[in-house]
Amino acid sequence: MDHRRELLVAVAAVTVFGLLGCGNDDDATADSIIEDVESAARTAVSEASQAVDEAATDAAEAAVRNLAAEQGEDEFADSGHPLDDEGLTCEATATDGLDSVEVDCTGTTEDGKEAALTGKTNELTGESITEVEGSFTGTVDGSEVFTTDKLGG
Repeated sequence: MDHRRELLVAVAAVTVFGLLGCGNDDDATADSIIEDVESAARTAVSEASQAVDEAATDAAEAAVRNLAAEQGEDEFADSGHPLDDEGLTCEATATDGLDSVEVDCTGTTEDGKEAALTGKTNELTGESITEVEGSFTGTVDGSEVFTTDKLGG
């Protein structure tokens, strides 16, 4: 059930309770309605909180993934290993809530070698739109070609 529907159910229950309270002395019915309203309200708040948490996680992962892809290409070029036109394809995963985000990128150098960028940031998302601080390592065909504590900037 979506959140709007649950809220409408809660409002309807409150309305019914109000109408029953105007002339009905049946305490059991009133108690049942109160329990239903409270339960619906708790469910709505819980689901809304989960949706906000998921949106924040998705945003953090997207920000790190995009910055790593863009700025990681520059790091490979600066280390003498420019990437082909496909650039980097990155995955990012928030860990420990939003305490950190791990990133794992792959690509191919212009001369056909396998490139990989891995790392982790504890930086809050939104602190910068051009760089991300953390610990990052780039490899080409399994050999380390750079390490850095900042992508971009």
